[in-house]
Amino acid sequence: MNEANELYRSIVKLDFQYAHRFMNYPGEASYLHGHSGLLTIEIEGGLDKHNYAYPVKEAQKLAWAVADNFHHATIFQEDDPLLDLVLQGYEQCGMKGTTNRFGMPAKALNHELVKSFPESRVAVSKGPSTCEWFCTVFYELLKDKLNIKKIEFRSSSLNCASKCFK
Repeated sequence: MNEANELYRSIVKLDFQYAHRFMNYPGEASYLHGHSGLLTIEIEGGLDKHNYAYPVKEAQKLAWAVADNFHHATIFQEDDPLLDLVLQGYEQCGMKGTTNRFGMPAKALNHELVKSFPESRVAVSKGPSTCEWFCTVFYELLKDKLNIKKIEFRSSSLNCASKCFK
């Protein structure tokens, strides 16, 4: 039997596809391009009555409530001149959605780091959407709901970042 003060980590992994660009970046990353992102969240806790550090399905639901704002979305930096052009193009083509990937009503993010417009599958960030940015954003949006100790975000086999939290 485990001692009462031992801590464990439940690990949640989500993968989603997104597009972005690095505004004013010298080179090909300044063009719109896509990634398959892999988000890994480690949640720490003592074992509950069911022997879980944290129920993974519940953690997945909480994480997907955030990730759905990026899944099949395009992420722009504030003041990106392409943002208005893309939104106008979607409007002209009648591209408006009202549900998330589960068929539920989409709920927009309105945070100081990122705002989302789920009806257009667009998110607007304060800074460039790097792997480090994803780690910070997911932590900030989930820290009051989950006891997060580590977040890792991978956008390709070459690009990956992680951040540990106390």
